[in-house]
Amino acid sequence: MRWLGVAGWELAFGGRSLLFDPYLSRMPYQGADGALDPRLPLRVDRAAVAQVAAEQLTGAPELVLVSHGHFDHIADVPQLLAHPQWRRRRIRTLCDVTSRHLLTALGTPAERVADMIPVRGGEYLQFDGYTVQVIPSLHSQGADHGYFAPDSLTAPLTKRPTTLGELPEGGTLMYMVSFDGGPSVLLSGASNYIARELEGLRPDVAVISMTAHSGVYRYLDRLLDVLGDPPLIIPSHHDDMVSDLRAGATNSLWTAPTATAVTALGTAADGRAATASRVLTPQPLVPMDITAELR
Repeated sequence: MRWLGVAGWELAFGGRSLLFDPYLSRMPYQGADGALDPRLPLRVDRAAVAQVAAEQLTGAPELVLVSHGHFDHIADVPQLLAHPQWRRRRIRTLCDVTSRHLLTALGTPAERVADMIPVRGGEYLQFDGYTVQVIPSLHSQGADHGYFAPDSLTAPLTKRPTTLGELPEGGTLMYMVSFDGGPSVLLSGASNYIARELEGLRPDVAVISMTAHSGVYRYLDRLLDVLGDPPLIIPSHHDDMVSDLRAGATNSLWTAPTATAVTALGTAADGRAATASRVLTPQPLVPMDITAELR
């Protein structure tokens, strides 16, 4: 597994790969008051996306899994789907109808749009060597219980979105990828969930979003409880979203928020009776051998 910053991940196996919420542009998103400003323009960093795709990613992914429609989850998917070196490879995108409309309006090649797999949560899909469970979920909620751009789209857009606020959430989804003879990985793109939708799932690895969640009752404890204390837990969506992804894993802009997220997860795990969960520390673009960690 390779953390791509924000909520993005690459899952690589046997020379093959999947992507989840790959967002590499890290565009400015805060207004003068420090809050997310929906009026700010979409500023895709095409050079950064191309460089990471060429130098860091395993190659053309078989699937791109999209959790929801916000800019920090979806903005770079069109460029990746149009990657010139991947043109001859089949890449399928799993997303809801809102994300499909957004990806279309953002310039995703028509043949990639036609090959998308529409999902809404509840699907259990078989692929070559692995399965994907699509899980209905919820978006993060901070102290005031609201969140950015909660709307949905029911029809195609008539013009290309140009601002952050023009990319609404749609429905938020989790995914659990289970590899034949290998680990199962639960991927979360937001700091909330529907507990009853997670009942019975026992992932080997849980990627847990650590963005704002103070408005969610006992967020971590309830999550670990319903998942049965996964053997490995990994924080995600905890960085500042703007620092250069290629600056290096030792940069304090990366290490400080990661340490905070790891500590929070560790405290939650340690506070549980007989927990077996172990927290891994992700570093941007640095692969982690999950199979080895589970031995």
